[in-house]
Amino acid sequence: MIAFSLQLPKLSETQRFRLEEALLKVPRVDAFGLDEETEHFAITAAEDTLRDMVASLYSWASEYAGMLLQTAVTCGDRDAMILGKHSPNDIIHYLAACQ
Repeated sequence: MIAFSLQLPKLSETQRFRLEEALLKVPRVDAFGLDEETEHFAITAAEDTLRDMVASLYSWASEYAGMLLQTAVTCGDRDAMILGKHSPNDIIHYLAACQ
C-alpha cells in the first residue's frame, strides 16, 4: 500500500462529500480527513489502483473552477505536486515512488 497526503483548500460540504464519494468508488483506496480547517486527507492506495485513483482526483477537481491548481499530493518529505501543474502520469509516478 502507498500512503500519501492530499492537500486542498477549505471545501464546501458538497465538495468534501463528492471528493470522498469519488475516492470511495476506487477499490482498495482509503481516505480520511486529518484537519478540517486545512482539508488535508491521509490516503492509502494499492499500487495497482493509482491510475484509477488519480483519474478520480482529476475528474473531481475539474468540476470546480481553479481546484486543479489548489489540489496537491505529497508524501514523506518530498515536495508537493500540484495536480494542475503536472500530468496525471507524472502524479502516478510520483505516488508510486512513495513506497
